[in-house]
Amino acid sequence: MKIAQLSWISAAMLGLSSLAHAGFDGAISKEEHRQVGESQVWVPFIHSKGKAGIGSTGGKRVDFDGLTVFASQNGEVYTSGSDHNNSKYVFSQVAGQDIWFGEWSSGSSNGQANDRAVYYVGDDTGTTVPTSGSATYTVAGINNGATLAGQFTADFAAQKLNGSLSNSNLAIHLYNNNINAATAEFSGTAVANGLKIGQSQGHFFGADAAFLAGFAKFAGDSTLDTAFGGSKN
Repeated sequence: MKIAQLSWISAAMLGLSSLAHAGFDGAISKEEHRQVGESQVWVPFIHSKGKAGIGSTGGKRVDFDGLTVFASQNGEVYTSGSDHNNSKYVFSQVAGQDIWFGEWSSGSSNGQANDRAVYYVGDDTGTTVPTSGSATYTVAGINNGATLAGQFTADFAAQKLNGSLSNSNLAIHLYNNNINAATAEFSGTAVANGLKIGQSQGHFFGADAAFLAGFAKFAGDSTLDTAFGGSKN
């Protein structure tokens, strides 16, 4: 997965749900300032319509692929902007697919975030979700510019998703999230550092639920809000 941090620049099968999806699916934890969905801006050689994108609420969305063009690179990390300007984005791509997750924050002169939101969005064309068997997913997360790593397990027979991701400062656990095979969505309880209870939600992408992305959010403490994505092992 490649991670980017930047300021704003511009048919049914056996054991699968009967619905093959088409279009884009995504969500953002706070909709006051930003929105996700299908990109609407075309700029030659940079931005394209019809891809997963993000934009200001009430404005047009630009694709994530185009946004990476403007980011400086340090290994697999792309960086632009700082904590002292109006908007900062940190995002990651899932396994080279048009599936993205990350965070947006609004900075202040002292470098503290005035507001932030986490999100995911992706092309779910051809997505199907099994109704039998199980699978594990290698998952990465983003929280306040830092990355997390972990593993989720989907029990498609029981329609449940469990797992965790963590770094040295934060651990996020998903407990018995409900999987809806018809919509390819999952949702349920998330717990931060074993104490703070919140909510998680997300979406499977690809044939046989090959990928997933989502976020966990915690009422009263948005610093714990974490976006994540991963691919099936």
